[in-house]
Amino acid sequence: MNDTLTRLLALAEADASLRALDGRLADLDREERHLNDRLSAEDEGFKRRQDGSRALRLSALAKSGEVDDTDAKIRGYQHKLDHDIIPYKEMEHLREQVTFLRGRLDGLADEALQLMADADADEEKLKTETEEHAARRARLEGELAAVARRRAETLVEREDLRAKREELFQQVPSHLRGTYERLLAGGGSPVVPVMGGVCGGCHLRLVETTVEKVKADREAVTCEHCSRFLYLRPA
Repeated sequence: MNDTLTRLLALAEADASLRALDGRLADLDREERHLNDRLSAEDEGFKRRQDGSRALRLSALAKSGEVDDTDAKIRGYQHKLDHDIIPYKEMEHLREQVTFLRGRLDGLADEALQLMADADADEEKLKTETEEHAARRARLEGELAAVARRRAETLVEREDLRAKREELFQQVPSHLRGTYERLLAGGGSPVVPVMGGVCGGCHLRLVETTVEKVKADREAVTCEHCSRFLYLRPA
């Protein structure tokens, strides 16, 4: 293989490697977004869990307060019945209220005790869930850190390869550089093999004179259809 073609092929291989590195970086970006989404979902889910536990405790406290308020009303009504001089109708009303509230007090007290027990049990369960949440979060953060390390390594590798690519590009004859860059921008490799008389880029059959030029290996030969640089793949 002549020097010009050797340099073009090395340049094409460097560009292919750069595209692969760009693809790897894109994959790392997607992985990072996915991990950040999982981390956000983890935090949001745990916050809802904490809010639920807090709401249960507040419900228990509110029910206990209702018990205290009911008991205070009973005591107040009873004190008025025992010590105040009041009209008969008001006395009957207060007695009815005392009877009603005493009947309600036992049920309220049972509800308050059950809610408080539920809140205590939930807080104990939340302690375990807090540890589990912290462990899941630590794993996700560890995965994010690993992605960041891989990105940093890939960026260094890409910068090194870009420098090498620039050296290779400068080694290509100047009159061929524009053609190469145009082909590269069009997608695919600018340098392709000839296989059975067919261009490895556009897959169209080459004229015999083009194939013979490639075999002669004295110059940089291009496909008459797609303008890609051609080389003969070793048998």
